[in-house]
Amino acid sequence: MDRSTLQKIRENLMTRRSRLGQGLNRIDLEQSEMDRVDSQAEMVDIAQSLEQLGRNSSMQEQELRELQAIDRAIAKLATLNYGICEDCDEEIPERRLLAVPEARLCTRCQSIREREASRMRSAG
Repeated sequence: MDRSTLQKIRENLMTRRSRLGQGLNRIDLEQSEMDRVDSQAEMVDIAQSLEQLGRNSSMQEQELRELQAIDRAIAKLATLNYGICEDCDEEIPERRLLAVPEARLCTRCQSIREREASRMRSAG
């Protein structure tokens, strides 16, 4: 992969990382505000606050997983390991990395993992 493509991927990852950090800060602020719900608040307000807290928690978990994947990809960019499938050690196609820069697996290995996960969910 050429240097300009790697630079483009790095910039994409850094932009997404920054955006995720801002989103996580916003969720933290919302949760802090909800923590201050007055104990005299009506039950409806409390129920709505709890519902929003649940949604924020789910979003925060998803964003943290994405942030970890981005950090892992940024770290790999600093080494010669970026763009190498973690399962089969083959090069991940540049087209896939441009679309999903935090990809850890080639398309074939990703498909295999997804089928296995689907089978486990069906069996369970």
